[in-house]
Amino acid sequence: MSRDRPAAAPRGEPFRLLQTAYLDNSEAFYWPFVYLGLCLLHAGIMFTIKCPHCPYYKMGGRLHHCFMISGVPKIYKPRPGRESRIVGIYAPIGMAVLTFFPVYWLRFQWELLFIYLLSVVVVLTSIGLNECPRCLNFECAHNKVPEDIRKAYQGKRLPNAHTTYPAT
Repeated sequence: MSRDRPAAAPRGEPFRLLQTAYLDNSEAFYWPFVYLGLCLLHAGIMFTIKCPHCPYYKMGGRLHHCFMISGVPKIYKPRPGRESRIVGIYAPIGMAVLTFFPVYWLRFQWELLFIYLLSVVVVLTSIGLNECPRCLNFECAHNKVPEDIRKAYQGKRLPNAHTTYPAT
């Protein structure tokens, strides 16, 4: 009884397939890496200019824990109080660049573009409905905690929660 085996792929076939895919799309090959680099740069800038103002940054030990970013070492001194104007200028521009960067390539495939834009809307709506109404950063422009809950929380704060740090 003989076994029917599929024909074996020629040696080096996966490499040739990758090489062909790269040569056919060589101008688009590095753009995902550029996008990943932009995302990391934006996350680093936002962590530098936004997170030290947040009350979550003062809490806990050496690692930052909040619902947006967690487990990152605290490398900056906490800066309680209002954020600077540059945060209000940079944050929306940086988020718009990151959001619409892939649209250039997705515009040729409207199904993927629709799914991408729908996912962006779902993520922003989810954050706005589930995270912003319970955030402790009352100085944030996006904070949606009701005023009565905000006043009740601020009335129950511990005395050392009012600790301020010298300006640097």
